[in-house]
Amino acid sequence: MAGRRGKGEGSIYRRKDGRWVGQYEVNGKRRYVYGRIRREVAEKLSNAIAERDAGLAFDSNNLSLAKYLDRWLDTLRDTLAPNTVRRHEELARIHILRLVL
Repeated sequence: MAGRRGKGEGSIYRRKDGRWVGQYEVNGKRRYVYGRIRREVAEKLSNAIAERDAGLAFDSNNLSLAKYLDRWLDTLRDTLAPNTVRRHEELARIHILRLVL
């Protein structure tokens, strides 16, 4: 008999349609990953839990598009060239935020 998982480790189960589901919690909310085989779901689940534990998962409740784009651009700032970041900011401001605001 397989042992039980500890709190915060998530769970894996099979749906009636044959697909596998991995379930874990982020900030008190359940999140799911899906796959055709159990091994695939186990890998996705371990990656998702590692990202959650590293602080990469965030709750998007009450987060406006403008604030989300600011957060996204801040994450890109260290990985892209300055001109690329500036261009992304321009495109977001001109083509996306203009429509929303």
